Amino acid sequence: MSRALRVETARKALADLTGVLEDASLIAVEGQTALDLIVARQTCNRLIEVLEACLARLHRLRRQLR
Repeated sequence: MSRALRVETARKALADLTGVLEDASLIAVEGQTALDLIVARQTCNRLIEVLEACLARLHRLRRQLR
């Protein structure tokens, strides 16, 4: 893969991750309005899932960039 194509692939992946992180911030905002522990726990679990998926994507990207 050419250098330019690798850079473009990285840029697209980072743009996609930006969207995922924006979604994660909305989940965190929802969590701020939690009125009980069950809702707070559910929100926390959703946020963890999104952030773990994001981290996995970042690890894949890092491997591709080597």
